[in-house]
Amino acid sequence: MVGVSILGVAFAVTTGNPRWMFLSLPFAVILFVIGRYAPQGYRLAADGVHVERRAGPRVIPYRTIRSADRVARPLAGISVTASKGLFGRFGRFWNSTLGSYRLFLTNRDTVVWLQTTTGLIGLSPDRPDEFVALLRTRI
Repeated sequence: MVGVSILGVAFAVTTGNPRWMFLSLPFAVILFVIGRYAPQGYRLAADGVHVERRAGPRVIPYRTIRSADRVARPLAGISVTASKGLFGRFGRFWNSTLGSYRLFLTNRDTVVWLQTTTGLIGLSPDRPDEFVALLRTRI
């Protein structure tokens, strides 16, 4: 984000055109907002699974979770309202195998899938097997 702003200032200085500073501002704001919603961690709390984010936790209540597993499923899909890559893979996706699903991933190698009343949700805790075992005792 800072790099985008610095790049705008650098272009403004080298070209003598101050518009470059303002052109970089929307991109910096977009990066800031996306970064606020990126998952940073996962926590099993009293009221449900918390996906920790700078914008505040996203809570998945235990009463809505039917099951949890580590079955390999395709992650590739069409981004409905999502981000792929820069801060992780998170948001709503769709593919022909899974249909509509949500991801809150920081790591594509440790995916835990939650079957909920509203569909599939993918998480990526650091210790996925331990996470699933603990979660199963709460649902």
